[in-house]
Amino acid sequence: MKYFLLAQWVKENRSRNLVIHQIRTSPSMLSISFKEGNSLVFHYKTSSPVLYFADSGKNAAHTSGQIWTNLNNANLYEIDIADADRIITFKLRLKDIYQKVIESRLIFECMPPQANLILCQLESDRLVIQDALLKFTYADNPQRQILSGLIYESPRTNFKAERETVEYPLMIAPASQDAPIACNTVNEYFWLYFTLIIEQKEQLQRKQKLISKWKKELTKAEKKLSQQQTELADAELENTWLTYSEMLKVNLKQINKGDSNLETINYFDPDMKMIIIPLKTDKSPQDNLKIYLKKYHKAKQGKEKIAVQIAKTMQDIEQIKKLQAILDTDKWQDLETETVHSGEALARLKQTDNLFRLPINEHWEIVIGRKAKENDLITTQIGKPNDWWFHTRIYHGSHILLRNFHKKEPPNSLIELCCGLAAAFSKAKNSENVPVDYTQIRFVRKPRKSAPGLVTYTSQKTVFVDPIDVAAAKQIIAVYEE
Repeated sequence: MKYFLLAQWVKENRSRNLVIHQIRTSPSMLSISFKEGNSLVFHYKTSSPVLYFADSGKNAAHTSGQIWTNLNNANLYEIDIADADRIITFKLRLKDIYQKVIESRLIFECMPPQANLILCQLESDRLVIQDALLKFTYADNPQRQILSGLIYESPRTNFKAERETVEYPLMIAPASQDAPIACNTVNEYFWLYFTLIIEQKEQLQRKQKLISKWKKELTKAEKKLSQQQTELADAELENTWLTYSEMLKVNLKQINKGDSNLETINYFDPDMKMIIIPLKTDKSPQDNLKIYLKKYHKAKQGKEKIAVQIAKTMQDIEQIKKLQAILDTDKWQDLETETVHSGEALARLKQTDNLFRLPINEHWEIVIGRKAKENDLITTQIGKPNDWWFHTRIYHGSHILLRNFHKKEPPNSLIELCCGLAAAFSKAKNSENVPVDYTQIRFVRKPRKSAPGLVTYTSQKTVFVDPIDVAAAKQIIAVYEE
């Protein structure tokens, strides 16, 4: 991100008075939530590191683990940026159990090749490193170390800070939008830049990686099939290899090393016709005999096995082609798994295909879990961070997922529809004014070793609705206009 934009973001947010509630992290993001209801999000493992303040329940990072709990209740009171480079410092103040004031600094080094977040404590005008998301020694970076207990040193670079003036509104023109979007603050620009530019670009890169992966798998499978078909063709010459080996046994003394073939009478032929047996010129007569005997035994024993293997390989090729077809649809993200087996990937997709779905349009789809295992599948595997999740408060019921294919804000009418479905698919289906919680999937957690269908969630909103059955929902969807 350009220095002058970061500097302007700091200028917009320099004097803050926020109290930290908790800090959560994931492999690529860190989110600081504040007691005032908003949060500060750092995307530090993207092609262009970025940060922004986000409203409660909206645009926050998809995080999992809590870190730096010692900063809970700390006060963020000022933000600065270094004069020389893209290094932003967040000044924190908290009191220990003895009511002693402790000054801490959270330093965001948002420059390539790798951004980092470093937690330091101010001791005698020196910053002592307490922890960092990325730690390294001189072996990793000959210029400096980032390790707990060391004095923090800024990176030495040849970067020259741009001193351009920011003119409002800032315009952002993502490929997915018909017209540029005007932003009145740098914070809004950073959020949209990440959501509509960086995230979309990285999503496309992941898709291309999947396409390349399954293209390679198809090439391997087709090559394997070709080899198996060659082996089957050899196996079907079982009688030929037997004849060749028997004729070579009879004529071993007439063969010399270097002969390219043996012409002899075929004693297996009722008409006693002549037969020409090809030989490998670099092999001895005995070795040529062994070659044909090996082919005969392999053909005799392996013909049926090879036929089974060919059928299996052809099935794999068909499955891979099905996966490649899915990569051209909105379901391609369901293939983002570590498995390299087409059968496993398709089995996973088959599970999702059996779910109860209510398609709305190219932007939205409602998925309903009808039992505990389906609830788990919907919430832990299908749902993406920007999808919306619905469940009745107090009452047992289904997990309702509103898939958000283009990361848009759902209209109130769509939220009410999903809440009504959540009420209908619950123990309160015959009641009125049923309380339903909803939040984004990013705030839903599956406790370790918990029972199927059991989750915890935060940042939810609660509405009271009457149940909406499937028939009524389909009528609403039929006339639904985005």
